[in-house]
Amino acid sequence: MGSLGALPALVPGMGEKVVDRELTVTVEAASEPAGSWPVVRVAGEVDILTSPILDQKLQGVLDQGQSSVLVDLGEVTFLDSTGLSVLIAGLKRCQSSGGELRLVAPRPNVRRVLEITGLTETFHISDDAQKAD
Repeated sequence: MGSLGALPALVPGMGEKVVDRELTVTVEAASEPAGSWPVVRVAGEVDILTSPILDQKLQGVLDQGQSSVLVDLGEVTFLDSTGLSVLIAGLKRCQSSGGELRLVAPRPNVRRVLEITGLTETFHISDDAQKAD
C-alpha cells in the first residue's frame, strides 16, 4: 500500500482560492403618503458570512420605531438557510410589534428556495413593491 506522503500546509495567500462574497443592504425610509413601509433592498449573496449584515439592517429599521418592512430581494443571487433564518427572525420581530415583514421581487432561484422550504405560506411575497404595502 503506497503512502500519499505529507500534505503541504496551506499558507494564506499561497495556492488557496478565496471567494469574496459581497452583500449590499440599503434602507429607504417610508415614503409619503404616510403609512408606506420602509424598504430594505438587498443585493448579492445572503449566506452564513453575509446574513448578519441583513439581520443588523432589519433590526435597525425596527429600532427606529417601524413595525412593518418590505424586503426587496430583486438583486439577491443566492439565499441559504442562514439567510432564511434572518428573514424568519425579522418576521417574528415585526409580528411581535404588531407589524409585518413582506418580501418583494425574489428572483426565480430565490423564490424556489422559499417554495421548497414552505415559506411561501409564511411570508407575503409580491413581485412589485407598489402592490406589497
